[in-house]
Amino acid sequence: MTASVVATLPRVLSALLAGTAMLGCAMPARSATPLEPLLDRIVERNAIGDQVALSKWDSGKPVLDATREAAVLASVREQAPAHGVDADDAARFFGMQIESNKLVQYQLLERWRLRGRAPDQPRPDLTALRARLDQLQGEMLDALQANAATRQAPDCPAATARAAEAYALRWQLDQVHRTALVRSLGDFCR
Repeated sequence: MTASVVATLPRVLSALLAGTAMLGCAMPARSATPLEPLLDRIVERNAIGDQVALSKWDSGKPVLDATREAAVLASVREQAPAHGVDADDAARFFGMQIESNKLVQYQLLERWRLRGRAPDQPRPDLTALRARLDQLQGEMLDALQANAATRQAPDCPAATARAAEAYALRWQLDQVHRTALVRSLGDFCR
């Protein structure tokens, strides 16, 4: 699966779900784990890393943006209690998300440097990407709270690894995005 397909897949799924909800239609039951909504959002967030990498390729800006990272973590700490999540726990979790997103960017930029060019595709509007990342933040906090029991279960590491592997196989994530998914869940269990 190409990076552009990976980048659009979660948006297509989100649009389908949103459209179905607006029409008042019920979605067919899926054999999803309770972790699935969180995995959907993690993969979408990591796929946005593809678009950010394109922007950074064009601009020459570094992947590391300590100011933006600090602002995201401050926002997470501020919003977490309203979503029923401990602020420190939320900040740790989002720290993992930031690191996995940077992993995607570094790997793609390296691939493009070796090739001598980035993909020839439309370039993203960073304002729109940041708006979606901000929206995802609240959705991820809700999904994190919904998985509180999963995170504390004795079998959390094994169950999470199985769920992530099944998810990656079902959506045919490439190695970059698979690795990012694993990194995103690295300290998920408590």
